[in-house]
Amino acid sequence: MKPLVEGLEKQNPAVEFRRLNVDGTDAAADEIASKLDVQYVPTFVFVTKDGVSSGLLVGEQTVGTLQAGIDKIK
Repeated sequence: MKPLVEGLEKQNPAVEFRRLNVDGTDAAADEIASKLDVQYVPTFVFVTKDGVSSGLLVGEQTVGTLQAGIDKIK
């Protein structure tokens, strides 16, 4: 999924992408994951500029599905 996400990042420079390592080694990342109800990896959470979650996708996704989520928050 990493190359796919990196490609989307390049195509959407106005969107901020964040990656969290939720393996228990980063308490701050684990707290964010808990607040966003992340239970599985990979999970994609789309958050507006105002900090409101507008969608959550779990598991491997297609470029089109991820781009649709990005388009909703632009």
